[in-house]
Amino acid sequence: MLANILLLPLFTICYLKQFTMQTHEKPWKTWRKVSFRFFFLFFGITSTFCWVMTAYYAYAALFKAGIEDLYKLYKPFSGFFYWLDKHIYHTGYDPQSNVSLPIDNHFGVIYYLTIFFLAVIAVTAWSILDRKRINYDRLSYWFNVYLRYTLAVVILGYGIDKVIPVQMPHPRTVDMVRLFGNQSKEDLLWKFMGVSPGYMMFTGSSEIIAAILLFSRRTAVFGYLFILCVLTNVLALNWFYNISVKFFSSLLWLYALYLLAPWAHKVFQFFFSDFPVTAHQKHYTFDKKWERNLLFSVLVFVPILSFTLVSIGDAKTYQKETASARKEKMYNVTAFVTKDTLPADSFRWKRVLFVYDNFMVIYNMKDKQDWYQYDTDSLKKSLVLHSINKSPTETLQYNYPAADKLQLNGKWKGKDINASLKLSPVDSMYLNKEKIKILQD
Repeated sequence: MLANILLLPLFTICYLKQFTMQTHEKPWKTWRKVSFRFFFLFFGITSTFCWVMTAYYAYAALFKAGIEDLYKLYKPFSGFFYWLDKHIYHTGYDPQSNVSLPIDNHFGVIYYLTIFFLAVIAVTAWSILDRKRINYDRLSYWFNVYLRYTLAVVILGYGIDKVIPVQMPHPRTVDMVRLFGNQSKEDLLWKFMGVSPGYMMFTGSSEIIAAILLFSRRTAVFGYLFILCVLTNVLALNWFYNISVKFFSSLLWLYALYLLAPWAHKVFQFFFSDFPVTAHQKHYTFDKKWERNLLFSVLVFVPILSFTLVSIGDAKTYQKETASARKEKMYNVTAFVTKDTLPADSFRWKRVLFVYDNFMVIYNMKDKQDWYQYDTDSLKKSLVLHSINKSPTETLQYNYPAADKLQLNGKWKGKDINASLKLSPVDSMYLNKEKIKILQD
């Protein structure tokens, strides 16, 4: 958002200058002027979400903001969007139950459709009022610079999230024991990436390289090709694994395609003809020194600030997640006794996990989970369990007969229980100890 605010006066100056400039450049065809006006408006408005997301993730990583803070930013639009959906779109949007965030949801559909139709209406008015315009060479150049930097900053953030492996962290204990068939495609993709930090770092490095190429005018064309390859793979994963950022990743892909479009014929010649090709492009600058200094400051300051904040935040998140994961424990139940001689499988315990710092997960013999937040009273040697579904609090007494054994007894779900558990090291799981081998057995 900072870049939007700082670049807006520069775009305004650039646009107004075209009214007084005598241009001898080739006039644009009508279809090109109309299409530019549309993409300028549609991509310009939707790009604000890119900066909102970039600012949010940097802020959240540093100050522990929740996703609810991001919802609040778009909440004021919910009433208007509800009216639009009720009278025009009819998608079934409900502000009371649907998240107020333009992702793959009802809110997102209305968000992008509304911007699309507003752009169409604005383009119609713009085309009438500005019908004598010969071309938009200068404005197009600066808009491409803005869009290129927007794309670069967003992709840079995603790359850092993978090089410092926090976007798809290594599966936690509760993920490792989950039945394969009970997982969604998104779960599987996240685990597929998370179990191999090396591969995730490789993909993140590719994104960072693509972003760096986009920051320079000299390497921009190669950067467009590079980022299109990266984003095409990301887009395919998001769509075919049903990841909930399909709209956003598609938007980034369209940005890259739009930026590459003016160079398409030269790229084709480079690969499929014997004609010499140059990537030279006429570039513009500002006349006044303060304008040039402001532009230089924005183009240098924004990427550096984004890189620094995201890196610091990701490093803190990685250290916290790693420390938390090391504390997790998994116990297999060796004996489970109640007053009933043979408790049902839906009641009898199979496994107990202590995860995410203060969560306890109890598995029955059918692998159904009961999640609790717990408080430990070391003096009374008791665990006070607070169920996530707001059921009454449970209290269990604990003791350690041996270093790898845990005894729990008390009243659970209205019945007296006594459970003997044996520690099963998480590192004993094959996924945690498998190494890359050049020579297979």
